[in-house]
Amino acid sequence: MTIKRLRFLISTTLFLASQIVWATDHYFVAPGTNFHQVYSEKTKRHYELLVTLPGSYNSSPDRHYPVLFLTDAQWDMALVTNILGKLNYDNHLNEMIIVGISYPGKDAKYDQLRLLDMTPVALPNAPGTGSADVFLDIIESQFIPLVEKEYRVNSEVRALGGVSLGGAFSLYAAFKKPDLFKRYIAISPGVIVGDGYLFDYEESYSKKHKSLPVRLFTTYGEDEYPLFRDPIVKYQKILQARNYKDLLLRNHSVEEGRHGSVAIEGWMHGLLWVFKDRRTGKADPLKSMFDAMNRG
Repeated sequence: MTIKRLRFLISTTLFLASQIVWATDHYFVAPGTNFHQVYSEKTKRHYELLVTLPGSYNSSPDRHYPVLFLTDAQWDMALVTNILGKLNYDNHLNEMIIVGISYPGKDAKYDQLRLLDMTPVALPNAPGTGSADVFLDIIESQFIPLVEKEYRVNSEVRALGGVSLGGAFSLYAAFKKPDLFKRYIAISPGVIVGDGYLFDYEESYSKKHKSLPVRLFTTYGEDEYPLFRDPIVKYQKILQARNYKDLLLRNHSVEEGRHGSVAIEGWMHGLLWVFKDRRTGKADPLKSMFDAMNRG
């Protein structure tokens, strides 16, 4: 194999792993992404699930896949799909189904809606906030059953992740219902929300439980605004010192990361950590290419 041919194979494979398109006028998603609208009587609102299937899904009818649920799909679905595509290409992780949670409508008021659903306590001058427990129940009673009915999901390998307020919601869910996902990714989590409610919630949990049976990844950007960043650092130290039995914890930081850019590295390391037991065990594909080139 020539160097020119090797470069062509690498560039083509990476390009194919990162194709994304506009869909339903307001999402940037992978081709073939499926959409499901779900109405909840609990909130009297509609939600939209974006489901991206692995490349081998149709050709492997007997295979069941791990699943990642992520909040704020309107912003992070394309990013996570691309990162996972790179990890699949590198033989770092096995393929999985990605389920993004969002809200329908081109002009959906994402900031307002997510504030209603992902805050664990009511915020001052923000009517309707503080419904994280209701939102978590909707995920458990409506979203998960729908996905497991429609798609070949391995229900034993399920993760929840999010960024900022979504990261705070992931932390809340990890303590509220650790067995629901068992794998949680909290990227730049807004632990200051609700006057530091998550600190009190974790402390209350620790007084009743010595075990937290989850794989948990947390991270922040080292260049984030200090008043937002420093509480995350404090929260990480508390989790580390608590030494919960059965907790597989990785605390991480992103050098030069700020609140938006932290998600890029955060999702990569988060996926690798919470799905560490789903690594392929295969060699870097470049090794095969170089081996073939040397043989040629």
